[in-house]
Amino acid sequence: MKSFTYECVTLEDICKHNHLNHAEIMDAVSNSDVSFGTNADTLMTRSMLQDIVDDWFDNPTQLDWCGYDDRILISLGS
Repeated sequence: MKSFTYECVTLEDICKHNHLNHAEIMDAVSNSDVSFGTNADTLMTRSMLQDIVDDWFDNPTQLDWCGYDDRILISLGS
């Protein structure tokens, strides 16, 4: 069996670091193709979140990932 290691950060922390409104980003995620309902353990990839931000804002910004590589997952829960 092959195992993988990923770093996980919360969406709230990503929003704080990038000076984004957490509620507005959650609205964007809720209106995207990401389906999470009431699950607090839903994870999304870096590229999924960047695509949502790109689609949601008129002038999207490249998010700062604090040096994390592509093996980062963003937790929509707390």
